[in-house]
Amino acid sequence: MIKKVIAFLLLMVVLMACQSGDDGPVDPGPTGGSDNDVIKINTAQVINGSYIGNGAQWDAYPRAYLNWNSPLSESDWQKIQGRLDFMKPRLMRVMIDAGANYAGNGGYEPELNLEPLARILQYCTDNDITVMFGDWGGNLVNPDTNAINETNLTNAARFVDYLVNTKGFTCIKYYNMINEPNGNWSSNKGNYDLWVNAVNYFYQQMESIGIATKVKLVAPDIAIWTTNEVPWIQNTARDIGDEKIGLYDIHTYPGQIHVKNKDYTDVIKAYIDQVPAGKKMIMGELGFKYDANLDAPLYRGNLERAEADPFASNTDSNMYVKDFFYGIDIADASMQIINAGYSGIVVWNLDDAMHNTNGGSGKDLKTWGFWNILGEELFGGAAEEEIRPWFYSYALLSRYMQTGVSVLKVDMPDKRGVNAIAVTNGSEYAIAIVNSGFSSYTADLKFDSGTTLNNVKQFVYEEATRPTDSNGLPVPHNMGLSLNLSDGYTLEVKGQSFVLFTNFNY
Repeated sequence: MIKKVIAFLLLMVVLMACQSGDDGPVDPGPTGGSDNDVIKINTAQVINGSYIGNGAQWDAYPRAYLNWNSPLSESDWQKIQGRLDFMKPRLMRVMIDAGANYAGNGGYEPELNLEPLARILQYCTDNDITVMFGDWGGNLVNPDTNAINETNLTNAARFVDYLVNTKGFTCIKYYNMINEPNGNWSSNKGNYDLWVNAVNYFYQQMESIGIATKVKLVAPDIAIWTTNEVPWIQNTARDIGDEKIGLYDIHTYPGQIHVKNKDYTDVIKAYIDQVPAGKKMIMGELGFKYDANLDAPLYRGNLERAEADPFASNTDSNMYVKDFFYGIDIADASMQIINAGYSGIVVWNLDDAMHNTNGGSGKDLKTWGFWNILGEELFGGAAEEEIRPWFYSYALLSRYMQTGVSVLKVDMPDKRGVNAIAVTNGSEYAIAIVNSGFSSYTADLKFDSGTTLNNVKQFVYEEATRPTDSNGLPVPHNMGLSLNLSDGYTLEVKGQSFVLFTNFNY
């Protein structure tokens, strides 16, 4: 016991020494390897042969339309869609509360408050974006009586059929029944058996309507921080089964140290390793929540910023989405997810204006977005509508990870905080490298087979170098490069940097 206490105290000393300041990112500390290392892409070793895509949570602005009397203007919609046109997402999660939509008057009215949801689903349909649609879960189950609400579950299935077959929103491929059902904050209060009963009954209604061949379930949609929830994957496969489940998913909100030290990879691999053969798994929500101990300065700083902002929830916000380093951290976590074999990522979230903390007319926003599209109208001014830094790195990881690309294995040098991914459609490649530490390194980028990539674009995301166009969208730092990846292309992997090379023709 004494040895464990001493080891813990030593770890705390190291972590405190590695802090870059009282309110900023953490240096992952000493690293191994040589002065000149190799990043080798193994073209014959495929981690994932058919990636689904990356995207974000995009919900239908219920408070703006129902409580704030501030529906999005046409220019707001166009601004969002223009940014998504660059990002080219291929996977979006869209969740509703039946009470704000088809069940708002206590019955079943599928056209009720449909306009903002229809705008989202039409954009996704027109742009071949896979949508994971679903209901947060209120009024679908009663955990106090351990009962499902058959009427509401039946209407939920009817609404999916209406959206897909009547309205033609064929982007909806998966349905998410109850958000984070393992949590005591969920509508089923963590009751596994109640959740299974609701899912099975809902699927029966889908079958009877005839929509089950077009829309499959995504499950279990649990929030995890450790490996303790792994049985949810095993039990879901056993009790619901492959015929009904089209896709597995989990949610993660890691701390910064957890990701930089790559402990995060060990945790998320424990879950995907339990997914049945032949099935894919995605990260259904991704964001950072700082640990009160390991990430103490960030934890305190986030709380202080939220409390000082009249429009931010101080219980459910990450105020560092406005800082450059969040774009480095989200790239680091995303690359670990991709290399662990997951088939898609949904970040939380697209836009601050989508959600507040307690519903109703409150202005305590869940500040997590790429922007706040109602900044000029309601939330502190037009500057809030501008693109935040982290869009830069994540949009590139979405833009160049289109549906069907293969993820290749990358051999990395022993450098803490350094990760890389490589993807290909067979003739074109995208290679991304992130360094979440503060030390810079020299590395040779190589393929395992003789390859030269021509007409390569290089995007760079650094604090002082992240070129954009007049709309704030990323543009290449270099173009027309020729990379000799047989002998090795030598590059500097700078501290706190993200770089992406690609010869994709867009």
